[in-house]
Amino acid sequence: MLTQEQINHFQTFGFLTFRQLFSQDELKTINTEFEAAMAAAFRDDPFDGTRRHWLITMGPDTPFLASLLEDPRFCRVAEQLYGEDVFGIASDINRYVGDTRWHPDTGSLHQYGVKFAYYLQPVTAETGALRLIPGSHESSFHGELRQKMDELELEIPDVPAYIFESEPGDVVAFDVRCWHASWGGAVDRRMCVLVYYNNPKTPEEAEVTKKQIIGNRVDYGPWVDNAEGHPKRERWIERMRELAPDAL
Repeated sequence: MLTQEQINHFQTFGFLTFRQLFSQDELKTINTEFEAAMAAAFRDDPFDGTRRHWLITMGPDTPFLASLLEDPRFCRVAEQLYGEDVFGIASDINRYVGDTRWHPDTGSLHQYGVKFAYYLQPVTAETGALRLIPGSHESSFHGELRQKMDELELEIPDVPAYIFESEPGDVVAFDVRCWHASWGGAVDRRMCVLVYYNNPKTPEEAEVTKKQIIGNRVDYGPWVDNAEGHPKRERWIERMRELAPDAL
């Protein structure tokens, strides 16, 4: 449960941090599912450090990772930030290679949502920790960054930013409109992600959210069948089908 101070911090700066949100047993489960899922998905293209591997983890082969979207530690935070009708959109895992340039996770200021990210190894400013420009979710600042980021020709670490140095178990939550990057990361930097979208309230918001859902190109597989009958998930699926029926 977020305090009003935390909500104010997120609204002002665009992010929150949560230290040691996962137990050691949960981290063992996450690592086990991560390894098995990546090995199965890329058996014909094993990771060799030349390109990023990315995988959706919303199926029966990764039950714990798939369950996290409905875990109160995440969905309740998203609901406090964006309303009770927020919906979970993705759970995924990544094996990164090298640096990640500055970017937001949406092309529109009318796309609202929160992304939770956590690394499975310790990361520092020099070893690939997530960097985020506080307040870059705000329209005027966001637009100025979009216009000038390339013009400034700054190296990734030269851009003033908050750096989320972390240990396994730590989680950062940030507005999908925030500009973020990483620098100096070793090959096979492992990150897991959960994403929630705001339920659009206007035709313009609905249109950009639809485009974002389609653009994500997520294969939801058995998750949308909701065999377990989770009422929260069923509501999410119904809303996604209303917004982007061809994406599910």
